[in-house]
Amino acid sequence: METDNLSQFIPTTPDEMHQHGWNRADIILVTGDAYIDHPAFGVALMGRWLEKLGYRVAILAQPDWRSVDAFRILGPPRLFWGITSGAIDSRLNDYASMGHRRKKDVYSPGGTLGLRPRRPLLVYSARVREAFKGIPIILGGFEVSIRRIVHYDFIEDKLKRSVLTDAKADLLVHGMGELAIKEIAQRLSSGQSVSQLTNIPGTAYVVNRQTAIPDNAIRLPSLSQQKEDPSKVMDAQKLYEAQAHPKGLPVIQDQDPGTIVVMPPSQPLNASEMDELYDLPFTRRWHPSYDKFGGVPALEPVRFSITTHRGCFGGCSFCSIHIHQDRQICSRSIESLLAEAGSLTKHKQFRGTISDIGGPTANMYGMRCDRSDSCRRISCLAPSVCKNLKSDTSQLMNMMESFLKWRESQSPRINVYVASGIRHDLALQNKDYINLLVRHFVGGHLKVAPEHYCPRVLELMGKPPFEIFEEFEAYFKQASRRAGKEQYLVPYFISSHPGCTADDAMALAEYLISRSWCPRQVQDFSPVPLTSSTAMYVSGLDTKGRKIHVPRGHKEKILQASLLQYYEPKNKKIVTDFLRRRHRTDLISQINHLQTHRKNMF
Repeated sequence: METDNLSQFIPTTPDEMHQHGWNRADIILVTGDAYIDHPAFGVALMGRWLEKLGYRVAILAQPDWRSVDAFRILGPPRLFWGITSGAIDSRLNDYASMGHRRKKDVYSPGGTLGLRPRRPLLVYSARVREAFKGIPIILGGFEVSIRRIVHYDFIEDKLKRSVLTDAKADLLVHGMGELAIKEIAQRLSSGQSVSQLTNIPGTAYVVNRQTAIPDNAIRLPSLSQQKEDPSKVMDAQKLYEAQAHPKGLPVIQDQDPGTIVVMPPSQPLNASEMDELYDLPFTRRWHPSYDKFGGVPALEPVRFSITTHRGCFGGCSFCSIHIHQDRQICSRSIESLLAEAGSLTKHKQFRGTISDIGGPTANMYGMRCDRSDSCRRISCLAPSVCKNLKSDTSQLMNMMESFLKWRESQSPRINVYVASGIRHDLALQNKDYINLLVRHFVGGHLKVAPEHYCPRVLELMGKPPFEIFEEFEAYFKQASRRAGKEQYLVPYFISSHPGCTADDAMALAEYLISRSWCPRQVQDFSPVPLTSSTAMYVSGLDTKGRKIHVPRGHKEKILQASLLQYYEPKNKKIVTDFLRRRHRTDLISQINHLQTHRKNMF
């Protein structure tokens, strides 16, 4: 590894720290992922942010947790340890929805398995505490954010305490943590103790003799109460969601034992702060130490993508983005986006394609709601579009047209695509947007997420009626023809969502068969913590307290997934047997016909 290469990265070893001219870090970030210096990966984003604020930051990536020695190699941090399990929840990283262990870890060098413990937050916290006593431990990242309160773990099939309590950490940072971690670092650096940091938005702390409970805190059902009465899981979800915005109240929850206080989320970053963050000097490379393994697979799909904004006001029941990134849309300036595009063209590995300009939902860029920081409504789009939503696409269109002008000024010509999913119901509000998207930014396929076909299931999912998808599909085809392009939608579907019966799955399968559709993008429902759908799964109730059917057993989940992928030879017996029991031999005949004349493969 060349010295000048390493100097571009945040230090990961004592030698790299010495190359930076210092032998002790202010902050050490411990992560369960390999270190990828790219803004799509939280530990790099937070590390670069703290560097910009003037702190000496080091990264301990995938340390060997079997010995404390790996946690002593960089010495003790002056201010705190920052611990994250990585880019996604460790349970989702380790296990598929059916409970099978994954065969590859895309966030590890060469996709190697076994480089992280099964519960990274708990294990890493124990090890750093063993390595050096008395140094504050701050938890952060996506897993921390969705497991900030009592939550359901689908692998253990049980309700669990907040990870803050189980890890015995000092503070938990939830959401997009730049402002919270900035205040934590400043106050610890000024001499305050971690026990004094009890009023920072976007954090949670354990109640003890040194801390106080806010007078206005909302009490959530405790772990014991939820275990004794599953309906309390839904109560807790609704109570918490009502306060999960910057003007919400603190919440308190007994963990049995222990009690935590969760402060309201931080204010989202404004445009200039977003620009400042994403303009930081990311190399968009994995650390050179991984070259011998062939790199880290997770980087390749996003290496030359550009994040245009954060947040999502779609409020899908099964999604936690609105809880993690907030419902408010935080958009970068066009100048910052074009500057990043220009820097990509100078990257040694750039081959002429910017794979994506987008965010959680690509067509929400530049949109806002005048009441989003205090509104208790989870979705601005379902069951109908909220009157307070400012869904004006002028900023979005301006941004895309600016990219077109920039692209035409480049030689050789550069491809710029929108690969992020879009909300098709939102897109229909401006046909000019669809025309622009289809003509210039679709690389043959566009991701959309109708998710299901049956009205009751879509209502539970917080998704629009299926007729809206069909209207979008028809217009997309028309726009593609006018543009002289042959392009296709890639629809995503979910099987076994709470409230979805086998007959509902059959109804969706019947529709797919009638269209000769063979969808590849089918996801069996995973009960991700801190989502309404997971509260439905555990409680057996919808958000209005009505009982619903919940597909739980392995057999039914396999059946529903098989019905949606009826064309797969491995699914033939289970699908055929079910359809015979339902006296639907007509569908069996249609499937047999399609298997010899397959088309429209997604």
